[in-house]
Amino acid sequence: MQRYVYTARRFLWVIVGVVALLLVSGAAAAYGEYVGTFESSATIWVQRNSQDLLQTHAVQTDVPSVPDFLTPGSEYAESFTQLVQTQAFLRSAIERTSLTAGLAGARDQLSYLDDIRKRFKIQALGTNLVKVSYRADSPEVAFEMVAAALAIRDERAAAAQIASTSMTSTLYTKELDLAQQKSTRAQADLDQFNATHTPPLDAAEAYRQQQLRTASDVAQARVDDLRAALDRMAVVSTLLEVGQSADVQVIDAPALQPQPSGGLRQAILVFGIVMAGAVTLVAILIVLGTLLTASVASEADLERLGAVTVVASIPELARRGRGDSPDLADTLAGFAFGSVAKPVLVGDQPAATEAAS
Repeated sequence: MQRYVYTARRFLWVIVGVVALLLVSGAAAAYGEYVGTFESSATIWVQRNSQDLLQTHAVQTDVPSVPDFLTPGSEYAESFTQLVQTQAFLRSAIERTSLTAGLAGARDQLSYLDDIRKRFKIQALGTNLVKVSYRADSPEVAFEMVAAALAIRDERAAAAQIASTSMTSTLYTKELDLAQQKSTRAQADLDQFNATHTPPLDAAEAYRQQQLRTASDVAQARVDDLRAALDRMAVVSTLLEVGQSADVQVIDAPALQPQPSGGLRQAILVFGIVMAGAVTLVAILIVLGTLLTASVASEADLERLGAVTVVASIPELARRGRGDSPDLADTLAGFAFGSVAKPVLVGDQPAATEAAS
């Protein structure tokens, strides 16, 4: 340990210079990261029906007896985060912003999309509150990305609901076509029977006529029921669209932020990385300086030689001048009052003198 301390003292100014250089460069990089980052965000209120207010999220539940509830806010944030992970969603968002040329001119579009993905931040602020933010080099790009992402998400949700209702409507439409065919066929059979049988009818003919009339009435009733179901589906589709707009409301719309924001954490991270590199570099310098030095710095260095045993140390006093010879009185006075320079170590082998650095 003494050797490393000696090396640190020996190269103190080199270490100070390196740390100062890295400190200045790290501070400059952190400041550039802070002043060059702009963030735009939107706050969204998510409201769900009572049966969907709390849903057990079994994937995140480690203990089966302790349920983990997924609130409307966290559900919206999770679904939005999953959309951001897809390339199609990011490409659609970029196409609506000024980053279209940047994506088209990128050599590695996957890396470009990955950088865009890392700039998004979606977090649930409470049971029903969600915040969506984006960091960019300019306030315009940050605003455009948040606005485009919200618009595309709403469009996808509306399209999914329309597709769901469209499938049901298609099913009812096919059922209606079949019911109309059956009703037409039943009415045709009844009309044909009435045309070929004139009253008075016997008991068998009257019974057959009643059967045909009942079949025609049942088929017509089925047609009427399916038409009413189709009308109800149209009303349900309209209610779903209105309900979607009421369930998800943008409380704070994204806006242009002329002042730098959102880059403090990244600036601290950059500065911390540079300082960690400075500490590592100083440690490497001290270790290499200690291992490569050929001078004797302490008694421990002599003991490591193996053939030398340290018996005592004699103080070596600094001379007043180059041509002055040491005087006994001055030597004793200097030894008594502490003006001691570096010690000369003498062992049972020929004397070893510490070389002054």
